[in-house]
Amino acid sequence: MVSPSLVPRLAGCLGCLVAALVPRIVVAVIPAGASPPPVAAVAPITEVPPLAEGAPGSLIDGAARGVVAVAVSHPGPLGGERRVSLCSGALVEPNLVLTARHCISRNLTAAPRCDRSGKSHNGDHVGADIDPSEIAIYTGDHIDVSRDAARARAVATLHGKERVLCDADIAYLVLDRPLTDVAPLRMREVGAIDPGDSVIAVGYGGGASNRLGVRAARGPRLVAAVGPRADPATGKVLGPREFEIEGATCAGDSGGPVIDADRGDVVGVTSRGAGCTAAGNHVYTRTDAFAALTAEARTAALAQR
Repeated sequence: MVSPSLVPRLAGCLGCLVAALVPRIVVAVIPAGASPPPVAAVAPITEVPPLAEGAPGSLIDGAARGVVAVAVSHPGPLGGERRVSLCSGALVEPNLVLTARHCISRNLTAAPRCDRSGKSHNGDHVGADIDPSEIAIYTGDHIDVSRDAARARAVATLHGKERVLCDADIAYLVLDRPLTDVAPLRMREVGAIDPGDSVIAVGYGGGASNRLGVRAARGPRLVAAVGPRADPATGKVLGPREFEIEGATCAGDSGGPVIDADRGDVVGVTSRGAGCTAAGNHVYTRTDAFAALTAEARTAALAQR
């Protein structure tokens, strides 16, 4: 394990928000020439209880099982040691994972600068996609990529054509095999989220203690605001397809789902924020605003099975 170095958190900006991405933090170093952890055989099918409507405690227990870890291997310079960084995601079909765009593309900046129309004020935020073969999926309450076997690997990534993360930090991973023992989460594709809705965020950031690799739920918490919105007094800026909750997001939570505490469906993807212990300016991308991308991803996943 290595000591993580976090990106800068939040910088001020007149008329726009400069919010640090929830970092894809380094969780392991693999010596050059070593093989990555093997893909484990798919476990037998087990019964998974359905999500409980209107019961946050049961919702957390059930929904957390569908949240997976997304580990990305980065080749070291000059053939040196590879780094593995960690994000989160939601299994929404047996071989399809919903996550954040910044988790699976090469980041050009650690702090996107966005306005309320969803436009970038500091150029492109992401470049080329990471090779899908370098992306592995892990499951369980606590994962260690230097020890545990991956459950599946990505074979394709899907996202919008934008090169910015403002209003578009969402992506899908098609997997090389179905995870038949994990119940996919339901996803909201019609119907917007509203201020005051109660939600739960789940990811591998370990909660307030930021124990990276530990799956933790934060909430229930209320949706503070839905875009488009700009508040110069606080620096809060949301694009038309984004929303904010007051709960903190930690390193490793990137790409993890935000789940409606009453209906049990995924309504958002963790994008960027002010830091693990900060009270506000945590931005999430709405799933219902990307119906066409979702349909394309489901078609690709079905073709892979």
